[in-house]
Amino acid sequence: MISEKAPAPLAIPYRGDDATHNEECSKDTKSRESSPRLCPPCLTPTHQHSPHEGSPESLQVAYRRRLAGTLANIHRQIARLAGISAVVDAKWALTLGALIEELDPRIEASTNASSWDYSARLPDMGPAPPLPGRTRHVCPEVYFGRRYDKPFHQHGMEPENCTYVPPFNSVLTAVLPAMSWPPHTTNFVITQIRRWYDIPILALVPENSLVDTNVNNVRFLSSRKKSSDATLLNAVVKKVTTPYVFMGTSLAHFSNQSSLERLVRVLDELEHVKVAGGAARDLQGHWIHGCLQQRMADYQATYTMGYYYSKYECMYCDDVLTPFITTVKLVNKVAFTSSLSGPAVYRDWLAKVREAGHLTMVCPDVMFFLTNHVNMTSEDWLPMARHWALQKVSYNGKSFTFTCKQINISCNNTLSVTKSFLLPPCCVDIAHRELDIMMDLAEENGLQYELQAGSVLGAVKFGSYLPWDTDHDIYIECDDFKTWYKKFSTVAKTMNCLLKIRYKKTFLKIVCLSFTLDMLCRNVLSKQFLPAEYLSTPTSIWYSGRWVKVSANPGLFSRNSMGLEVLKHQQHPAHLRGNNYTRPGTWLSCRSPQHHSCLDHFPADGNLHFSILT
Repeated sequence: MISEKAPAPLAIPYRGDDATHNEECSKDTKSRESSPRLCPPCLTPTHQHSPHEGSPESLQVAYRRRLAGTLANIHRQIARLAGISAVVDAKWALTLGALIEELDPRIEASTNASSWDYSARLPDMGPAPPLPGRTRHVCPEVYFGRRYDKPFHQHGMEPENCTYVPPFNSVLTAVLPAMSWPPHTTNFVITQIRRWYDIPILALVPENSLVDTNVNNVRFLSSRKKSSDATLLNAVVKKVTTPYVFMGTSLAHFSNQSSLERLVRVLDELEHVKVAGGAARDLQGHWIHGCLQQRMADYQATYTMGYYYSKYECMYCDDVLTPFITTVKLVNKVAFTSSLSGPAVYRDWLAKVREAGHLTMVCPDVMFFLTNHVNMTSEDWLPMARHWALQKVSYNGKSFTFTCKQINISCNNTLSVTKSFLLPPCCVDIAHRELDIMMDLAEENGLQYELQAGSVLGAVKFGSYLPWDTDHDIYIECDDFKTWYKKFSTVAKTMNCLLKIRYKKTFLKIVCLSFTLDMLCRNVLSKQFLPAEYLSTPTSIWYSGRWVKVSANPGLFSRNSMGLEVLKHQQHPAHLRGNNYTRPGTWLSCRSPQHHSCLDHFPADGNLHFSILT
């Protein structure tokens, strides 16, 4: 057995002779018994404002609108899957529960199976009851109060002395991705883990690595072939025989500050949580909790350090930058993406876990010792950006952008794309550049034009190209038709475009690889409807960084030409029956509902939902 294994430091008996502590526990118990809620609601995004004091029957307008917005967002996500998929995203329940708790804490409390819904019990409450339909793999905790183990509080939440849980070495296996670790670090970390736990250890090491192979219950695995990190991790997890696996990424040390039981306990008790990590400090002593929120939309991913919700003194996260524990069953079901290596392996895997509807937590009382905190470069992000079709990633205060070519996005079939998805920003950029060429020709040659149809609608709504449009719509003066054709004949070759004349030389269609420019001539443009004083100054609108000429009154043109509820959104008419706004405010169902840029993931109204993505 393990000769160096020390007694578990967390199993300190209750100090029953501490009179001050007894008094405090008594007060704590009485205060809890007299309160309809056992603690104030946790801080959530819905706590930014509160209802007016003294007016319980009414809510502030801003407060009410914010609640409605949150509920509408959840409803939109549920509605797009209703009757199609049985997946229930655990975050929906989490968000709804937080709203209910804010509006009436009594309702939230009454839905719990037990009136005591905390991470630990109090000393006088007796043993914790069984978990309905589930197995405990570690003993529950007891909280001995704030005066216990003063002044440094290294103890206080202590495990019960239960006898019904299995040996911990049959519960958890440690996997050490040590392919890039120096051998002395690998040996040291294994020795330190073995000091506190006799769990199985599987270490991924380079071939011929100088590691100590004499440590009990440790297997070293390496690959002669140049395999990706993800491929190696998938292979090693297949060898795990315990229900839980600890991914010990970037470890430099291991001590009693890293309670693996605590993380297993969270996974046992919170059924909707499938990944539990801890906080970490690096060799410089810099501590982070490592909890990230992730937003993936419009071909962009944004990672923000922080949390909105918490439970059992742990933060709900979308991603975690630190070592974590998860179930072997989950890794086998949601495998690491075999083409990835480095930190992108974990960003990608946790994104897939989130996409599958599971939740991740960080318990900051558990601290791991790392060589370095995660610091991803553009090269690190590129494989994941390519896998998820991300043109931009914002992370740790930095932004990384990638071209269409780098992430294998083609803009040559925009009609097919826009039936379900937003256009990628790099494709929208192509549309803007094509329009810039047309406007430059107009300015250089004194030619008149104005945006019309969907182009003026995009200008009114977004001040840019509609990210679900497929062409440019432009009116020109018929007297200038030959000049436009002559000028574009020269430019079209450099643009790799084809010119077509239709309708008795009144319609010039410029067909490019990605978009078309439809230029229809009119004898007189709409500036004729301006007051006489302004006839020489056509109306212009700010469009993608420059002033572009539009209809004399672009809002009036849009309303009369498109019809009812024109400020709401819908797919291009080519995807719908009819040529006008036949179903404003609704999107067609996305053919790949899990894709981050499905149109039906976004509200079909307003522009601010989209502007934050640019």
